[in-house]
Amino acid sequence: MTNKSPCLLIDVVDPLSFLAHLHVRSVEQTTGILVERIPVELRPPPTELIGVGHPFWLQRWEQAEPRAEEFNLSLRKPRLVPWSRKAHELLCHARAAELDETGELLDLIFEAFLLKGKDIGRVDVLVGIGQSVGLELSETKAVLDIDRYEAEVTDALDYARSQKAEVPPVLIRGHKHLRGFHNREAIGTFLATT
Repeated sequence: MTNKSPCLLIDVVDPLSFLAHLHVRSVEQTTGILVERIPVELRPPPTELIGVGHPFWLQRWEQAEPRAEEFNLSLRKPRLVPWSRKAHELLCHARAAELDETGELLDLIFEAFLLKGKDIGRVDVLVGIGQSVGLELSETKAVLDIDRYEAEVTDALDYARSQKAEVPPVLIRGHKHLRGFHNREAIGTFLATT
């Protein structure tokens, strides 16, 4: 996987990725620069599942909560941080289906987990989200059950590792990286000057 256009590495269970995605969208709307979202799982299997009380996740939530207020959002801490691989596969499925609402689907996945506390590690939850943007129920369930897009999800993780960018959010343009959470002004400057 090589990227010539700007891309934002995100994980749909990460509150900092969600807020970075929203800031990038704001920059896209004002500049016309389009940034591809590449889902990268922070803690892929077989890494054990953890709760948000784990020091790594607790730090991310504590950084994100005050920043979410800028978007009038109230983050809802789940008890468990699921593996996000299936949600990332759902995004791949929507892209392969040439679904016009892929951006909306990403928003709905983020919102389901980070604002509503739903377990997006569950296939039935993801199938419902997919249906809400026009994906067919039985096909979507089959795709997720057989891991049809496992290779694509693994390729995205390999790409992140090759860029030494395994901890999203990371904004990449060419050979330059903007690591961690940044506000829209910093993102706009990065995209405009690199």
